[in-house]
Amino acid sequence: MVDTKEVAEHLGTDAKVLRRFLRSPICPIRPVGSGGRYRFTKADLPQLRKRFQQWAKGKDVRPSSVPKPRPPINDQLARDRLVWDQERKKVIIEDIRDPRVRARVLAKAREQEARLEARLLAKGLHITQWRDRRDT
Repeated sequence: MVDTKEVAEHLGTDAKVLRRFLRSPICPIRPVGSGGRYRFTKADLPQLRKRFQQWAKGKDVRPSSVPKPRPPINDQLARDRLVWDQERKKVIIEDIRDPRVRARVLAKAREQEARLEARLLAKGLHITQWRDRRDT
């Protein structure tokens, strides 16, 4: 008998990836009992390795302890683009260090605050004490 950890090491992966493979239709080993438990023998390993290699084509099957390679990134814009490329929708966050962007953001915040105050006053809520406290 061979345990799951040994099989994963034999296949060059970890237990998490091995479980994904074992649940796939290409896997020749079927669970025994309930709870998806598996029994392996040394005789199963060659066929298991062959099927695992077929299944693993194009998949990342490295053990999770091996970090994925990342390109060296030297400037902020390149790091931002790397994050944006990972998103399905392109999200562009403007550089708040730019005085024009900062002025636009502050103006929008003041506008939203004024709208909130107007809505609160329309409902009979008075926030003048809050404003006095905030300005000090």
